[in-house]
Amino acid sequence: MTAKNGTKPEIPVVVDDSFPSTRLPIIPGFPKTLGETLVGPLPSQVRNLVAGGFAGMAAKSLVAPLDRIKILFQVSPEPFRLACVPRVAMAICREEGVSALWKGNTATLIRVFPYAGIQFMTFDWVKKYFIAEENRLHMTSAESLVAGSSAGVVSVLLTYPLDLTRAQLAVLKKNKTGPNKGFVQVIGTTYKERGVPGLYRGISPTLLGILPYAGVAFTINEQLKRKIMSTNDRDPTLIEKLLSGGLSGLVAQSLTYPLEITRRRMQTVGLVPCNESSSLLRQPGALETGNRAKEVPLSMHDTMRTLLKEQGWRGLFKGLSMNWVKGPIAFSISFTTYDYLKVIFAVEGG
Repeated sequence: MTAKNGTKPEIPVVVDDSFPSTRLPIIPGFPKTLGETLVGPLPSQVRNLVAGGFAGMAAKSLVAPLDRIKILFQVSPEPFRLACVPRVAMAICREEGVSALWKGNTATLIRVFPYAGIQFMTFDWVKKYFIAEENRLHMTSAESLVAGSSAGVVSVLLTYPLDLTRAQLAVLKKNKTGPNKGFVQVIGTTYKERGVPGLYRGISPTLLGILPYAGVAFTINEQLKRKIMSTNDRDPTLIEKLLSGGLSGLVAQSLTYPLEITRRRMQTVGLVPCNESSSLLRQPGALETGNRAKEVPLSMHDTMRTLLKEQGWRGLFKGLSMNWVKGPIAFSISFTTYDYLKVIFAVEGG
C-alpha cells in the first residue's frame, strides 16, 4: 500500500510506558500485551509461574556449557583453572560432539521451568502478603530475605529429583555412535536402585544452601531496584536491572558455594570415581590415577570431610571463579527476563 505521492505510509507506533526501561513498541490493531492473547484467560498466579519458568529456561540454556564443565571439575580431583575451560570445551566437542556441551540441558529445562516458576511465584506471593499488611509498595530487607528463602525452599522441595538427574546426566559421557541414557532412563534407574530416598540424595546441603542463597539473591536484587526507584524517581533501566541481578547472583553464590560442591558430590557418587579424573579434564598425555568411586552414598558430613581430606579447603571452592563468570550472567538474564515477561503477560504487580 502506497500513498498518493508514491511513498509508503508510516505505521504509527505507540510506546508502552508501563515498562519504561524497555520502551515496548505497540502497533495499533494488535493486542497491547501477549497476555491478552496467549495467557490472558489464565489466573495471575499461573501467568506469574509461566513468566518465571521461561526466565529460568533462558538463563540456564545460555550458561549450560559452562555448567557442565563446572560439574565435571566439581566431582573430580582435577584442579580447576579458568584457563582450562576452553581446552575442556574443545575436548568435549572432539570426543562427544558439539551438542554434548548442552548434555543434560533437557533435564535442566524440565527442572528449571517449574523450579524458577515456583520460586518467582512464591516470592511474589509472600511479597504481596507483606506489603498488603501495611499498604506499602516495597518490602524491608528482612522481609525480602524471608520471601526469598521461602521461595527457594519451596521450589527445591518440589523439583529436587529433576536437579539430581540433571547432575547425573552431566557427568555421564556421551557416545557419538552408540545409545545414550536419557532423562527418563537415568531417573528411572535411580528410583529402581535406591527408591524415593535416592531421588533426594544430597537434599540436606541443598536446603542449607538455598536458605541464604535465594534469600540473599532476592534481597539484594529487590533492595537495589528499590534504591534506584527512590533515588531517581523512576523504574530501573534495563542495564540497571541486569547489574542488580548480576550482583545479587555473585554475592549469593559465593556465600553458599561449598554446599553446592557437597551436593554435586552426593548426587553423582557411584557414577564417576571421586578420586579419578575424567579423560575430558586431564591434560593430553596425562595418565589415569586413583581408585574407583565408592558405591555407598556418604552423608553430608562425611562427604565434606572426605573432600577436605582429598583436596583441602581449596576443594570446597573449586570452580567458584567459573560461578563468578556465569552466575552474574544467569541471574541478570533471569531477573530481567522475568520483569519483562511480567509486563508481557500482564501479571499483577508487573
